[in-house]
Amino acid sequence: MAIEIHVEKRIVNQNVIREADSKSHRDYIVVSVLAAVFLLGVFAYAWQHYRWIQYGYRIREAQMKKEHLSEVYQQLIVERASLSSLQRIDSIARRDLGMVAPAPGQLVTLHSDLPLKAPMPREAVEAQPAALSAKR
Repeated sequence: MAIEIHVEKRIVNQNVIREADSKSHRDYIVVSVLAAVFLLGVFAYAWQHYRWIQYGYRIREAQMKKEHLSEVYQQLIVERASLSSLQRIDSIARRDLGMVAPAPGQLVTLHSDLPLKAPMPREAVEAQPAALSAKR
């Protein structure tokens, strides 16, 4: 009968100093730089995509605003045409303002090639021949 004895020797590694492996340190730096470049690329792509979507929304909003303004413009053209109708203006002047058609001699026509002079009142025009005859 053989007796076997196992002696366990505990190894204490507290005093062991490991040497820094420069290759693994360099690999760690390379991987970190590559990961940073990749993440920067992903962030740049995501930012551009986000801005592209935002500009799409702005363009659509501007198109809708343009369509709305075009409709308002058409409505204003129609309203201006209806408000500037001479028949409408004449009827409002006669009905609401109490105006009447001009009597003969009240209508004064000004020509653009003549110097601008204010027309004399009718009473002054009628009094002028009498004043001229009184001076003679």
